[in-house]
Amino acid sequence: MITKDNIVKVVGTIVLLIMFGTACKKNEDTLPADPGNTVPTGKLEKLDEFHMNIAEPSGLSFGRTKQSLFTVSDNSNKVYEMDLQGNVIRELAYTGEDLEGITCNPDDNVLAVVEERKREVVFLNYETGAELNRYKINVKEGDSNKGLEGISWNTNNRAYYLLNENNPALMMVWKPDAGIISEVDMNFAYDYSGIYADSENSFLWIVSDESQMLYRCNYNAKVLEKYELNFSKAEGIAVDYENNRIYVISDKLSKLFVYKMVN
Repeated sequence: MITKDNIVKVVGTIVLLIMFGTACKKNEDTLPADPGNTVPTGKLEKLDEFHMNIAEPSGLSFGRTKQSLFTVSDNSNKVYEMDLQGNVIRELAYTGEDLEGITCNPDDNVLAVVEERKREVVFLNYETGAELNRYKINVKEGDSNKGLEGISWNTNNRAYYLLNENNPALMMVWKPDAGIISEVDMNFAYDYSGIYADSENSFLWIVSDESQMLYRCNYNAKVLEKYELNFSKAEGIAVDYENNRIYVISDKLSKLFVYKMVN
């Protein structure tokens, strides 16, 4: 027998289901677009991992000859050169503020670091670490802790590739004398924490801390292949494609991981 109370219960249940479905849909809409089935998933084989005597390392770059690596610490705000096993070779004189990314520009014999909250790029003398110049990057102001996160020099077009971590999530091509040449909105990961421009093969390699993924992209940040990372807080990437070596650092673990790509 259908009663007034039964009708009220049924209507109430339907309303709740609609509200739940709408909430789920909104939540799905806030997620970044996953390349998913349209992008192949590559496989990495871990060759080694090394503990680094650097707190909260962030950003990674080869030195001039690819026989050393540079990183910054967003704990000490210092710049370090390491061997390929993560052992510190030298500590540069420069002390920054909220350092997050670093790249070596061998063409001009400089290092470039990013200061996240200030949204600035700072050029340093390669040998001494002395500050040479600094530049404000005109990116839309969002969360102060979601600012500039990565930087990499591309010899091919003599430009720097910059990452803004999130809100907005951007990849920018920038030159000191011209400013931002182009920018790309990115939506394939939860955040963007490190970038490496492979000039020899015309690839961009981008890591995501929150997605725990490594992405191989073209110069327009279109994902070509993705790789799963089985550790947290990946915040720096450097790729020696010729020797099939991929170096990734973990901010949280203070470790340098070495991988190779498996065909």
